[in-house]
Amino acid sequence: MRAHMNCVESLPVYGAVVLTGAVSGVASAAYDALALTFIGARVGQTLVHVGTPQTERVALVRFSLFAVQLACMAAMGVLVGATV
Repeated sequence: MRAHMNCVESLPVYGAVVLTGAVSGVASAAYDALALTFIGARVGQTLVHVGTPQTERVALVRFSLFAVQLACMAAMGVLVGATV
């Protein structure tokens, strides 16, 4: 259940960044790569959360994947800001 809530909580922020990028006309390979990396890290975090027994090491892996998502969203925001 918590994995589902984590996904729901980060979706609006990601959606806002992507929507803003689409509206402002951001079209770059870097932006696309960041979006795909974000999705991959999100799926990976969910799989680790749901599919493995929870230990401190697993929590570190989950957090690392979450940090990748944050970095991707921040970089995508910078690309959007540079376009606007």
